[in-house]
Amino acid sequence: MEALRRLAQLLRHPAFRRLVAVRTLSQGGDAVVQVGMAAFILFSPQSQPNAWAIAAVIALVMLPFSVVGPFVSPILDRFPRQRIVVVCDLTRLVLALATFVVVVSGEAADYRQVLLYGLLLVILGLNRLQLAALGAGMPHTVAANEYLEAAAIMPMLGPLSGMIGGLLAGALRLASGRMLSPAWADSLAFALAAVMFAGSALVAARFTGRRLGPHAGEVRSTWASVWTGLSVGVRELWHARPAFVGVGMVFGARVGYGVLMTQVILLYRHHFGSDENLESVMIEMGAWFLASGLGFALSGLVATPSAARLGVRRTLLASLTLAGLTQLIPAGALTRATLLVAGCLLGLCLQSVKICGDTLVQAHISDRVRGRVMVIYDVINNMGLVVGALVAAATLPTDGVSRSALVAMAGWYVLLAMVFTLLSRSDGASYNRGTVLASDGSQT
Repeated sequence: MEALRRLAQLLRHPAFRRLVAVRTLSQGGDAVVQVGMAAFILFSPQSQPNAWAIAAVIALVMLPFSVVGPFVSPILDRFPRQRIVVVCDLTRLVLALATFVVVVSGEAADYRQVLLYGLLLVILGLNRLQLAALGAGMPHTVAANEYLEAAAIMPMLGPLSGMIGGLLAGALRLASGRMLSPAWADSLAFALAAVMFAGSALVAARFTGRRLGPHAGEVRSTWASVWTGLSVGVRELWHARPAFVGVGMVFGARVGYGVLMTQVILLYRHHFGSDENLESVMIEMGAWFLASGLGFALSGLVATPSAARLGVRRTLLASLTLAGLTQLIPAGALTRATLLVAGCLLGLCLQSVKICGDTLVQAHISDRVRGRVMVIYDVINNMGLVVGALVAAATLPTDGVSRSALVAMAGWYVLLAMVFTLLSRSDGASYNRGTVLASDGSQT
């Protein structure tokens, strides 16, 4: 309720309302594109996806956010951010329509797959540039004393917009699949995304040229400064050992989640389902991701009080250990129900690891370089999921049925817990920096 009150207060600014509308439409369109991509590559009868195709989808979703992110600041400092937002949306509008044509054309031939991947890579890559432009322009839409409140509210809009866009695209695909051919049903999502990108561009065009900055006289970054900043961030992270260890544990946890996510998609697509019941497959798989997302959401209610009572080190260690145990649930009985339970519990454990990793980075990295370290952290976090998908693609059978893989990943989380114990044992108290336990010198 407090968040809604703050949002209502901020929305009294016309410029902020416009910014919220642009972000909602744009990120909703991104979610529609991702659902359309998954529907075409993973759920079309003609595609017959394997683990490598799933890994490619995951890489397409994650890599643009990682690769493009560090290099957008010089662009944001040289051109009007309003123009960047409009050009990005108009470009993505054209690309979404081109994707519509490629998908509706029918058979997923090799050259069409390459063209489709290229189009989607650019669409999602431009999203990163646009989000950075909106974030940099946000202080120009609210009063000076409201910046912190706006910065706290805006990150909540992304997941909400994505959920709305994903639900719209999923409902459209399920409804149209009963009336149209698979090619047409898959393509409609990209048409919907084009409409949302057009709406975002129209709203953004109502900003005046320099309304979102940059203004004359502002400090401008250079391409050379990007590389310098990243190298400084790497050195700082290496010397801040608790933060370095925490980021490493987050990477390892994301690798495990990438493996399981790929295996789950294979299981629902080829083991539990078939081409004859693709609608049921989509619904059941959606339920798994919803259960996993529920675990992610609940982690804040568990990890924060646990870290306050037990310490960050013990919470992270317990989360990794419990993550390994959850993998044994479907390993013992590979059913839809056990996968749902494991997905929820694993989401809870792994997001708790992420919360602990975030705490360590915030507590041990100085504010002077924290932004650069967070960029590196973001890249490592996303790359973990891609690496996990690639590991799964190289090791899992076609239908995903492999209890030994689940047992192996249980062992992987236990190994991470053991490594973390060894690396953090000599300086356990420092892992509580930034928490209430640090004030009384409690050891963990």
